[in-house]
Amino acid sequence: MLQTLADIPNSRARQQELQYRLQHLEREAIIQLLCLALDDPYPPLRHDVAEGFQVLLGRGEGPAQPLDDEITGYLEAIAINQRPEHEITRKLNVPRELLPEDSLRARITACVALEASPNPKQTVEVIRPLLHEESADLRYQALIAMNRLVPNTQLLHDVVVDALDDGDPEIVVVATQIAVMHGWADLVSRFLHARARLRGEDRTQITFSVGELIDNSELTPSDLPAEARGDMIAECVDALRHEPHTAAAIKTLANLEAREAIGELVQVTKRWFAHPILKVEAAAALVDLDNPAGEKYLEKALHSRRKDSRGYALRVVGERKLSRYFSHLVDVATSNDYHADTAALALADYGGDEARAILNELGDSHPNTEVRRLATRALTKGLALDPRSFDATLDR
Repeated sequence: MLQTLADIPNSRARQQELQYRLQHLEREAIIQLLCLALDDPYPPLRHDVAEGFQVLLGRGEGPAQPLDDEITGYLEAIAINQRPEHEITRKLNVPRELLPEDSLRARITACVALEASPNPKQTVEVIRPLLHEESADLRYQALIAMNRLVPNTQLLHDVVVDALDDGDPEIVVVATQIAVMHGWADLVSRFLHARARLRGEDRTQITFSVGELIDNSELTPSDLPAEARGDMIAECVDALRHEPHTAAAIKTLANLEAREAIGELVQVTKRWFAHPILKVEAAAALVDLDNPAGEKYLEKALHSRRKDSRGYALRVVGERKLSRYFSHLVDVATSNDYHADTAALALADYGGDEARAILNELGDSHPNTEVRRLATRALTKGLALDPRSFDATLDR
């Protein structure tokens, strides 16, 4: 039976059918289904198709599976707008009359799927020319694929340098984010050059990237031109009033060592309608800037009726290693408090022999199974543990 969704006119129904078949079909049938759905007009379905290919390919990390090379070859051919070889389509059982023809949608989907290529060196040679395609969407996905396939290499560094001059602002922004991930401080002048030619939200995102680069590399605020630093501080102060940007603006001001913005950060902690998490974020920045208002607000947050505020304040105390609140971390972690697990994580952030001893006790005897698990994992995997998965995605 030919595995195609073309006979289902409703987009959402096609997506639901795809998801159902991915759970119930054998591998060979799934391969055919995905190969014939690369060109589907419904973007969420194409996202699922790319995800399905990545699962088939073991996300580039698992052991080789039958037909992996053929799947990769098929996707590579589609990505560069060529017809796959006859032998490939024969093995994958894909009718050649149903192959996508000159389809940008299929090319982009194939490019995303190839992030999981089991042959990254080969696939990179296919993907790299796509960085110069006319379609900005294709260039964007090619850049993300390069980052997945050859992370933290000179090749990727060179690709990012070129992308910082791209005419599409979103590509420039994601290029800065990739550079930040790898701590490439040598590109800061290119960040500033890109920022100078962008406007609005894109410009603001570059400013945030500069702040993150300071936090993730040897770059310091004093390395920045004084005029550029002052301009970015002013931009972040303005962004404090726009709630979707407030958290990033606060962090950037701390990274820029913007003591001239202390008054505005204090005001964030006093806003009536600001989210409590943002207030704790502002308090953390004030601590970083050696202003006593930061610890004053953290004291309040640690005893807040709001669970989210208390929990975040505990993590801030651990990350900043605020010794005056160490006993509070211990008290919460060793109790049956709602935030006992968060306090255990904060102790892992805090580090040191005393914190390790407490974590050892928690791992042995805490009545809460999750707290015992987190404490034991912190001891075996290392301190400064974060329980979340950091499979970062860069979404366009």
